[in-house]
Amino acid sequence: MSIMEESEDGLLTMGRICLQRGRNEEASEKFDKALAVNPKSAIAWAGKGVALINMKRHEEAMDCFDKSILIDPKVAFAWEGKGIALMGLGRHRDAVPFFDMALNISPNFRRAKENRALALGKANCEDGRG
Repeated sequence: MSIMEESEDGLLTMGRICLQRGRNEEASEKFDKALAVNPKSAIAWAGKGVALINMKRHEEAMDCFDKSILIDPKVAFAWEGKGIALMGLGRHRDAVPFFDMALNISPNFRRAKENRALALGKANCEDGRG
């Protein structure tokens, strides 16, 4: 086994590469291995959440994002991920505050801005205002 496959940083990098290549099951496994090395890795919990969203496992993803946020509330993409998971469950209005939190942490987080606008638009349509 290489150092890349044993270290937390190496496993996180491998998990991100798997996500970029659409290999979500493998990404989830890499993040699980990173969590075995460091159970308090907010990045690994959030990365696993992203993989789970990509696999349409939104409830499980929300648990991962909750753990990430609890460990380190300054991980903007964990807040955004929770918002995306809520949107995946059709809870568009509930998602907006999570995008707001991501933007409070990282005001130039373009994807969070876009997802916030999308969530608001869908929530307004559901309310009959759009």
